[in-house]
Amino acid sequence: MEKDPGDYTVTQESLLKLIHEQKRMNREMIAELEQIHGPLPISHDIQYIKVLLDSSNTHIVQDLINVSRQLYKKTETL
Repeated sequence: MEKDPGDYTVTQESLLKLIHEQKRMNREMIAELEQIHGPLPISHDIQYIKVLLDSSNTHIVQDLINVSRQLYKKTETL
């Protein structure tokens, strides 16, 4: 049973919203972490968490973009 191309369009729009939401959330978390000024061991941990957030954001966004592209290609073939 074939899917309606409109179903894929909605999914693409949803993925783009997720991408923007993920970026926003990570920016907010990083901004909050930057407000914390703790002793040296804690500041290293905070810096590490910021790097992890930035890295995870990059990977998640790349994966969501790849899925969105696949869905776009799928709608072109329908």
